[in-house]
Amino acid sequence: MAGYIHYLGAGFLAVNFILCGLAVFWGISALKKESEAAKKIFLLGGRRAIFSAMTISIASFVLLIAAFLVDDFSIAAVSRYSSTKLPFFYKLSAAWSGSAGSLMLWSVCIFICFTMWLISPGTCKNIRFNNIALSVGSAVCMGFSTLLLFSARPFASSSAAVNNGTGPNPLLQNFWNIVHPPILFIGYSALLIPFAIIIAAVFSDAINETAIYKQLRRWLLFGICFLALGIATGARWSYVEMGWGGYWVWDPVENMSLLPWLAAVAALHCLTGVSITDKFRFWAIVLMPVPFILCLVATFVIRSGILQSLHSFGQSKSFPVLLVFIGCCLLAWLICVIRAAKIITVKRTEPNTLILKKRHMLFWAIVILVFTAAVIGVATFWPIISPAFTGSNSKTVLTRDFYDRVVSVAGILAAFLVGLAAVADFQRQIGFILKSASCYGIGLVCAYIVYKNGNNSPLLSLACWICTFSFFAILIAPWDSSNGIGKISSNISHLGLLLLVVAAGFSSKELTAQLRLDKGKIMILEGKYEFVYDSFKQQSADGINQAGPEIIVRKDGLSKKLWPHNNVYPNGRNTSEAAVYTNLFEDVYIVFDGITGQDSVIIDVKLKPMMLWLWVSLLLIVAGTAMAIFGGRKNNICNEVVFE
Repeated sequence: MAGYIHYLGAGFLAVNFILCGLAVFWGISALKKESEAAKKIFLLGGRRAIFSAMTISIASFVLLIAAFLVDDFSIAAVSRYSSTKLPFFYKLSAAWSGSAGSLMLWSVCIFICFTMWLISPGTCKNIRFNNIALSVGSAVCMGFSTLLLFSARPFASSSAAVNNGTGPNPLLQNFWNIVHPPILFIGYSALLIPFAIIIAAVFSDAINETAIYKQLRRWLLFGICFLALGIATGARWSYVEMGWGGYWVWDPVENMSLLPWLAAVAALHCLTGVSITDKFRFWAIVLMPVPFILCLVATFVIRSGILQSLHSFGQSKSFPVLLVFIGCCLLAWLICVIRAAKIITVKRTEPNTLILKKRHMLFWAIVILVFTAAVIGVATFWPIISPAFTGSNSKTVLTRDFYDRVVSVAGILAAFLVGLAAVADFQRQIGFILKSASCYGIGLVCAYIVYKNGNNSPLLSLACWICTFSFFAILIAPWDSSNGIGKISSNISHLGLLLLVVAAGFSSKELTAQLRLDKGKIMILEGKYEFVYDSFKQQSADGINQAGPEIIVRKDGLSKKLWPHNNVYPNGRNTSEAAVYTNLFEDVYIVFDGITGQDSVIIDVKLKPMMLWLWVSLLLIVAGTAMAIFGGRKNNICNEVVFE
């Protein structure tokens, strides 16, 4: 079978391209039909074509995975990213470790998400809307098929005879490479649905259909949830594998995965605002397609080589086609915005006598999210655009400190708005002022304690004050569950945000030390941790030679044996594997740095505060978002305008 995978895979991609073209044709042709029955027939034909294309897409991806599992080195991707000595699960993940394979994985996720939406219950019954949505989604699927068939070519044959294969980068031989890319691409793919829904709703004059807004909310939350989980798994991957003790370095590819999430969260808050006042309707339509376009831009950055990144694939043949693809999506979005501005009318709102108005806080939350995304986006592309402002040919790369300051301020402002929103829930109560003041007071006390205990950073103290205020405001505010679990899920996600702001701030105050350990002797660090070099361990597993010292770490009568070590792979490459001891307050992060004598080693130690709570905060955000997918609001988010 191995020798025929190339031809069979190429055939699958060609059939897939044709089916997508048929779906686009039937979707557009249905718009010209006057008979409702004819429109339904064409719609059914298009949906069947997409379902068939999804089946073929899955089959082609399974075929690519099979090529990796059977070591078919006649396929260029297999010879470059796999080897005969690679364990089973790493052969599996190697299928999407390269540029073509990752694009194919995203294509499969696109087809699955789009098909799930087409067959999902509760879809809008407007025939014209459904045909336009089918055409838009099918056109996107066809764009991916074009990239795979004519540019990426995942089944391209190898030009040279290969016996064992090169094998992937050692950094990719990690559990997180198995789960991180699929999770991230599911998030990317889910955002196609809001893109297609909004364009179809505007051009079919169906923006007042309740079902449309329910579907928008559900798929937007689905995309946000998986994007957050993808970012979290990527951060964990970087933390445990790279050996530098960090989880986020503001790398261009990292930034481009964050931008769609920020835009999607802004769009979600805009959609929530529609249930409060009709003024948010236009901006919801403007923002909804943006996250998916940013996903395409992220893919372009990875494959174009225009920005230097640890995660990029270098310049690939697919990036010109991808650039045209992005241009078409941007044009569709722009025309959609222009048309929406002409047809949307804003209802007059009723007077509101409350001190704090939710619609104002939603507005400023959206402003903060959009502004943060814009600044990060401009800063990411600054090496390209800076010569136009500086007048020189040298490229300027903004430092990590710049990003940290921007995001820190944005995070604190967002945390403050969360607290104000919670306070607004009980401002009609008699004890409004007392409850608000008590939350402020508790926050102030916590900030003072933090400042006096050695963390003399005004910004970190401010963050603790604001986050503590917002935390207690959420806890004492009414947790109304009358709309299902929508309110509860929102509170959980916001609590995760507060914890993230504080944990990220504390984790930046790490302590770094290099220790020389003599065998059997105790080395004390910061008066609380004891380090003992116990023995030197060597082993070989799956062709990987592993060597490093076994270190005993003691604190408060508790001890743990850690094994920081270096890996040497069959292809001669090596990695440094960190060992981490986690407790409630900080991580002890150890990297093996070398041998200085027969019974002496050098290790690099980092004490990173609140790392456990950083991961907990990310899980809270993901959990809250996941709950919201199934919670939902019971009110008609489109037809009913609810005033505070």
